[in-house]
Amino acid sequence: MSDEHETFFDHARPPIERARMVLAHRGANLPQVALKALAREVILRVTQKPVDLTKPKAALLPDAVAIVALCDALIDRDDRAAHDCVRAARLGGMPVDDLYFGYIAEAVAMLGTRWDQDEVTVSDVIIGAGRVYGILRELRTVFLAERMLHAPGAEAVFAQVPGEIHTIGVTMAADAMRRRGWEIDLKLSFTHDALVEEIARLQPAIVGLSASTSQQTFALARLIVALRMRCPQIWILVAGQIVSKDEHLRDLVDADAVVRSLDEAASAMEGHLAEMAQLSSKKG
Repeated sequence: MSDEHETFFDHARPPIERARMVLAHRGANLPQVALKALAREVILRVTQKPVDLTKPKAALLPDAVAIVALCDALIDRDDRAAHDCVRAARLGGMPVDDLYFGYIAEAVAMLGTRWDQDEVTVSDVIIGAGRVYGILRELRTVFLAERMLHAPGAEAVFAQVPGEIHTIGVTMAADAMRRRGWEIDLKLSFTHDALVEEIARLQPAIVGLSASTSQQTFALARLIVALRMRCPQIWILVAGQIVSKDEHLRDLVDADAVVRSLDEAASAMEGHLAEMAQLSSKKG
């Protein structure tokens, strides 16, 4: 393995840097149309309105100048500029939902408008999308803590990656986890957009995704990008035969866990459930 790959897979790196590198590395060998699709996915999902929240409190929202500044920072030569803007707003007391829907989303929408009007390049937008992705990945624990009203239960959504035709594996896994005491909401045969919106409606803490072939890697990566932007708090597990196709799949698609067996899935999910319970107890 090259030094470049060793650096990329270094889990000691800060979350924002790892997430940015994941998106950049994922696109390194993709055609331009695929890179544009991932960037468009970030812009589309972040700028969609929440399904369960009212309009953010205007008194806490940044003004137009601050939003322009964040948009500029997303494509600045300084990798940390946008992160520093968001961090300053957070430390200034802005609630996380206002931060997301009233600040980051407005800056991302502005970036999308600039793209549509050819005021920024595709490369700029890909860089900006990667930075947004990294910022929201770094804030995941904050989103989870603020939305957690009580100690979490053993609940999850299991779904096929859009385009997957084999249903028996994920169906059997859902049934097996139910026998272990989990409440599993199984989603089959959804299109990409429909599945993203269904999971956004449900707002689960845990999502299990199943795919079988390496040809579905990009569809899986695109789905995970969309879900992380639409539901920043979720924890994503990947299973199915695709796991055996690439030893670096977890990093390439930015999953929280990849598993090869039901026992591994149960252990990983129970471990995350315990982490959420600990987070809930600290909040209380």
